[in-house]
Amino acid sequence: MNLWDPQIGMALWAVLGTALLLGMVHGITPDEHTWPITFSYAVGGYSSRAGMRSALLFSLTFMLQRAIASELAYLALARYLSLGSATDYIIYVVVGFAMVWAARYIRGGRLPWHLDLHLHLKRLAGGAAAARAASAHGHDHHGGGEHVHAGPLHVHAHGNVPVPEAGHWSPDNCPDCAEPDLRDPRPWMPAVHGFIAGWGIGAFATIIYTVLAPSMPSAALGWLPGAVFGLGTMVVQVLIGTTIGWLVRRAGAGPDAARRIGLVVAARTLGVGGAAFMLAGVFGLLFPGLAGAQITTGIKVHNLHALGLPILLVMVSVGLVGFVSLVVEVRRQTRRTEAPGSPVAEPTGVPVAATLDTDESAG
Repeated sequence: MNLWDPQIGMALWAVLGTALLLGMVHGITPDEHTWPITFSYAVGGYSSRAGMRSALLFSLTFMLQRAIASELAYLALARYLSLGSATDYIIYVVVGFAMVWAARYIRGGRLPWHLDLHLHLKRLAGGAAAARAASAHGHDHHGGGEHVHAGPLHVHAHGNVPVPEAGHWSPDNCPDCAEPDLRDPRPWMPAVHGFIAGWGIGAFATIIYTVLAPSMPSAALGWLPGAVFGLGTMVVQVLIGTTIGWLVRRAGAGPDAARRIGLVVAARTLGVGGAAFMLAGVFGLLFPGLAGAQITTGIKVHNLHALGLPILLVMVSVGLVGFVSLVVEVRRQTRRTEAPGSPVAEPTGVPVAATLDTDESAG
């Protein structure tokens, strides 16, 4: 068996063995069709069992898709499943849209890059009436011992954003500034992602559709190389998903903290990564020549032999957004647990009760 350059005409056992080993290599090497989604749902599961379940569901539907495409390739439809085709870039857009939608669901209907422009009113004396009046009329209010004027404008992402001199601001605690209600991803989400992402074309898929599937002795077995390839990918992805979920649980030092860390990181990875996928897909459709540019490394391993747009997507979604967010959230949680007087440190300008109700809820 030659995993780098398999040839048509191999024995049946060699074809299936090649498909299985290629699937395992596919699961290990950075692949834009699997890694960003598997990482996101494994982190969002915030436990080894949930990470394993998400990776299993993703891989099962991925395996189903590869079996279907393998059968189609045997039936002489491989020309529609070619590397670098417009179909591949359309898949990028569809997968990216599904990732952004999943991120919005996890964040309770909000996008991870949602920005707001807030005008805070600073109360120098008196109660809330003047603040409400000034807010309603958009100008300074004087009278009855009250003196209210507009505070500085600030733009920020939703989250625990510090507001200077919190005790002197108007009673409006800026509820939109707090983290939204985080929701666990539904079990069917990684399954849908797996089926969609499987239609993406890479070096591995090209080998299955043009070499392994046509080597089957009959149409009844045309689906088998794709299914076996998906099985090899599933074995590795389940192990990776289990490990990531276990690491998140250990880093969180508790079920509630681990849940928050996992869901926040998953939402960011899916949201920002999904946006990157959509942009990459549109770029590939408009400029296919530039999108297909690659730098050859000389490494005789698929997905590592050439560096291009696919590796860039993995680096942005998993490396830059995913792992960086994981480190940031773990450190933030550590600071909260080490704060004196409370297991969760109160963020400036956002009441502790509001933080607990939204961030650490079990819903």
